[in-house]
Amino acid sequence: MSNKLHIASTLAKDNLYSDVSPKDLEWTLASGSSTETQTFYLSTNEGHFAFVQMVYSNIGVWSSTIQFTARFFGAGINTFKSVNMSNFKLSEDRRSATADNMEIKLNDDCNKYDVTLNHKSELTVQFGLERVDRGFKIGEGKTYFGEDQKSGFVEHKFWPKCKVTGHIVVDGRAFDISGTGLFVHAIQGMKPHLIATRWNFLNFQAPDASLCMMEFETTPQYGSTKVNQGSLLVNDKLVGVSVENSAEFLETELDSQTGYHVPNVILYKWKGKTLDTKEPFQASINIRPQTLMDKIDVLNEVPYFLRKIVQAFVAKPYIYQWFNDATVEITIGDNKFTSTGKLFNEATFIS
Repeated sequence: MSNKLHIASTLAKDNLYSDVSPKDLEWTLASGSSTETQTFYLSTNEGHFAFVQMVYSNIGVWSSTIQFTARFFGAGINTFKSVNMSNFKLSEDRRSATADNMEIKLNDDCNKYDVTLNHKSELTVQFGLERVDRGFKIGEGKTYFGEDQKSGFVEHKFWPKCKVTGHIVVDGRAFDISGTGLFVHAIQGMKPHLIATRWNFLNFQAPDASLCMMEFETTPQYGSTKVNQGSLLVNDKLVGVSVENSAEFLETELDSQTGYHVPNVILYKWKGKTLDTKEPFQASINIRPQTLMDKIDVLNEVPYFLRKIVQAFVAKPYIYQWFNDATVEITIGDNKFTSTGKLFNEATFIS
């Protein structure tokens, strides 16, 4: 591993698990080149999928931008919106945010968000998302770049399972989006193309089990190192967090439009110890995604000035997103079982 990279799990040593505190849920609006997001992933009881995201970007000396991105997939609808906003304001405690047509409000107990979004007559979203059991971060949640840890950082905090109640209206059609959710607060404290060449992410939700995984592969400057973190919940209880995980592309196919080798078969693996008893646990999902929701040309969705900066570094980011039924195999100690649910997964190629 490069001595220019200081991974959160290595810094944490034997104390991988940390709870998500109210301080962790504050918007930092870091200076310099940074991107901060709060993202809500929803798997609905009706079998649909939605996500809503607020993005704050600050690149160098240029002014900051605020965007929302949102998707709804189901019932013959596949809609994606990415819209610039203005009038961004934070609450006094910095844990709630508003902009032109969007509000993210955290309650006083710091265990539930209320989210509203209104975009013309095309999209209206309103839901409450309440944490189940605990959140987590790995160590203090940050991986640092640079020998002195001052070149930049990446930070993630998770609520790996949440109860969701609410609705969405897409072009006049209303849907109940009650179900389960995942919340991620992420900060990239440097230009995105300097952090990673690849990202993998998944959110698996079933009535009796929930798993998430976030992985990035650093640029060659930082050793092309894979940094992975994930979690396992069983029966609404956070069983463990893990970093000895992997996302392996078993079969790929060249996308002639983008030049990337896109996975046809993916094997996800988790390996760790339970938080309570320190028993070993493992989990795996072997998936051949059948339903590609979207292939997103990221440069089409970002502000002009940021697009020109990224293009100058020959980066051409694309995000492939899938939503499918999946089965996970779980082993905790001597206990083995399977669980079937909904899997949202994405593969991001940057350069």
